[in-house]
Amino acid sequence: MKIKTDMPEYGWWNKLPKKIHKWIRLGRFDRPIGSWLLLLPCLWTIPIFLDSITKLLEMYLIFIIGAFSMRAAGCTINDLWDRDIDRKISRTRLRPIASGEISPKKAFGFLAILLTISLLCLLHLNKFTWLIALSSLPLIILYPLAKRVTKWPQFVLGITFSWGVPMAWAATNAEFNIGIFFLYLGTVFWIIGYDTIYGYQDKVEDKILNVNNTAITTEEYYVKFIMFFYLISILNFLLAGIILKIHLGWYIGLLFMLIHFIYQINKIKIINKHEALKLFKSNKIAGLCLTFGSLSKFLAMV
Repeated sequence: MKIKTDMPEYGWWNKLPKKIHKWIRLGRFDRPIGSWLLLLPCLWTIPIFLDSITKLLEMYLIFIIGAFSMRAAGCTINDLWDRDIDRKISRTRLRPIASGEISPKKAFGFLAILLTISLLCLLHLNKFTWLIALSSLPLIILYPLAKRVTKWPQFVLGITFSWGVPMAWAATNAEFNIGIFFLYLGTVFWIIGYDTIYGYQDKVEDKILNVNNTAITTEEYYVKFIMFFYLISILNFLLAGIILKIHLGWYIGLLFMLIHFIYQINKIKIINKHEALKLFKSNKIAGLCLTFGSLSKFLAMV
């Protein structure tokens, strides 16, 4: 019988030597949605504080490489922590470390390469950005433990995965404004909402294994929980826009983001395990709405 997994069998990587496929799967390069969701807050933050298209493109290149390498590093750390749990869950049992395809020792070597790439990206930014980036490392390392000690692990992920916002602000050398805090909060609430949807996939098996999951904790008010967090996210982004005096395009992008959230809420009322993954992935669209809204100020410069 075929084992169900979230790893696609075929894709662009099939054109590459088979011996590197396992490393692509370990870094989730075959499933880049997580990298996109890590990157998008950076992409919508940077244009707020820059007026130069050249500088914007330079920053975007650094953050794209950095986001994909750090997300892969985070996945490797997560799989090292969770290899015993992953073996017991149908969706994750074929992950390279859990299945024994990659040894922990070799995984640490892969992690070192990814962190080196991330460090090289960081060296192209100012020293204040270095400090903010390094302060996120304890969160990245400890996040996988959250599901063992709290019933709200998605809150820890929200705080961690939103770190791109203060990093992107710091990289632009802009002065601090309290609006940046609300920009960060909006991202945190968005992530908690969409990762609770993601957690729905493993809800049944997590219950059996006594693994904490916010989708389990909120199952009696699941839809209302996600609706609340998406709404608070929108309100924080709105407040950030007002305080930072962001251009009109920001609010248009935010409107489309809200429309997409409403679409998701209507869908999760009849959610199932497979629909949960589709809805989670659709948050790329929500993030792109705000990103294009933020970028729209450069249209007049083209």
